Amino acid sequence: MASDKRGPFDPLLSEAARPPAPDRAAVYVIGTIIGLGILLLVLVLPPISVLSRGGSGTPASSSSAPGNAATYTSTVRSGMPKLPAGLVAASALFDLAAPPDKRGASRLTVPLKDKQTDQNNLALYTYAAGAWQRLSPATLLAGGSAARGDVSALPGNVAVLRRTKSLLQVAGIVPAGTTVTPAAAAALTTLHPLTFIPTADGALAGQPPAVPPAGYAVVPGIVAPDPAVVDAILRSSALRQKHATAIANAVKQGNYPGIAIDYRAVSPQLRSEFTEFVSQLATALHADRRTLTLTLPMPSNHGGSMDPGAYDWTKLGQLADTIEIVGELDQELYFQDMDAALTYITGKVDKSKVLLPISSLSVERGSDGLRAMSLADALTIASQVTTDATGDVAPGARVKLTAQNLAQSAGASGMHWDDAARAVTFSYAGRGGKRTVWLANEFSAAFRLALAQRFGLGGVVISDASTPGGGGDVWSAVAQLADSGSITLTKPNGALLTPAWEAAAGTLDTRTGESVTWTAPTAPGSYQLTLIVSDGVVRAAQRIALTVR
Repeated sequence: MASDKRGPFDPLLSEAARPPAPDRAAVYVIGTIIGLGILLLVLVLPPISVLSRGGSGTPASSSSAPGNAATYTSTVRSGMPKLPAGLVAASALFDLAAPPDKRGASRLTVPLKDKQTDQNNLALYTYAAGAWQRLSPATLLAGGSAARGDVSALPGNVAVLRRTKSLLQVAGIVPAGTTVTPAAAAALTTLHPLTFIPTADGALAGQPPAVPPAGYAVVPGIVAPDPAVVDAILRSSALRQKHATAIANAVKQGNYPGIAIDYRAVSPQLRSEFTEFVSQLATALHADRRTLTLTLPMPSNHGGSMDPGAYDWTKLGQLADTIEIVGELDQELYFQDMDAALTYITGKVDKSKVLLPISSLSVERGSDGLRAMSLADALTIASQVTTDATGDVAPGARVKLTAQNLAQSAGASGMHWDDAARAVTFSYAGRGGKRTVWLANEFSAAFRLALAQRFGLGGVVISDASTPGGGGDVWSAVAQLADSGSITLTKPNGALLTPAWEAAAGTLDTRTGESVTWTAPTAPGSYQLTLIVSDGVVRAAQRIALTVR
């Protein structure tokens, strides 16, 4: 986006970009290029607003003007540290410096070495502690001569790198008719649109996926809403063969690279029949150079004895090209159960074929069971506000405001890190008694990625990669491991998990905590009071209005 404002690094990088001893014509040419914006331009953004991503947790207001260029320095490094396999440099490496109070959220626009036409797999990186770290996706500007990205804090250096090869498989699932969230599109290697279902006569129902060409393979998914239909097909040798043929024909007609089958509720009595069906399908697909992906529930752990149910992992691991595991939805049990399951599975299946499940959706557990929800829904529950006001408020009156679903005084736990679940969580008194919510975000995803890395798995599968799904941002952690082969494990800043409060008028006795006291203004009117909650990455707010009469 064009701007008349000069960024803080404009004068500095003009010098960095100028070749030694040019003639005057070359200087004019370079000056014209600089005028068109093909520079490293760092614009310090205004402080994060209450509802925006990231930030220090303390609302503030300030001018949106860029910082003073005289307070910044920038130099182009003569060399580039060694890049991991699968990454290539699209720009030089720029060392950046700024005063401590100018190192907040920033927008970086970096000149590229060569004009680019494809921004897929393009991102900002920094080199720190002897390793490359991904900062954010990058968007092409100036006709492909520069790339821009937003960072939560100004790094010590920055470069634009392109991923040419992912170091792990990243599969994503999207319900039929939905679109892929942009953050997922940059990290995916395989997309599974769930578009087909089996019918009782062994055929397939559903429409081929309408997915535009992208940087990932489109491998449609088949799901069985009614497990009885699959069991009936498996019991008949004729229907098994018909169903395998129908699937292979659908893959060939759509010219898909393969198919993904999610028959996770097969009756254990039909283990041999399921294996035979998979063998028939794999033979047909492989003869046409197509692939077979199986989605299988992890084996159950009964006192240390693993029960695979209807699934012969040894034989299925030989027949399938990829196996995507269905994970435990109860996040308190995820690591305990998954560790035992992976020990069993990797002893029977080539580990490079196995993909670990990671949920992009938050999970709530109550007396009525478990349910997945969007991050927005989870934060809406966390940000419920109650007051002790029973009607209009008198001028100067004192009103207590409480974060109902976070306050210990209301039977809640407060927002905190759960070491067992490796996720941010909170519990509250709700429908049916105690309810617990675990939030999916980049922190929780990183610990699950580390599990996949520890077992040497081929990659991960994300439960919902769609825009309407409203999942948390697990993609930054996925991209970091896919690009660099390493993952940084961190926990959120505890201060960010503490509720914060704002008042349009009047005074608050404190700005943070599970409850505050508001002293109403003397002037009559309607006044908004805001509760702000955060999972350590995203902040959300809920407002109430109180009337002073």
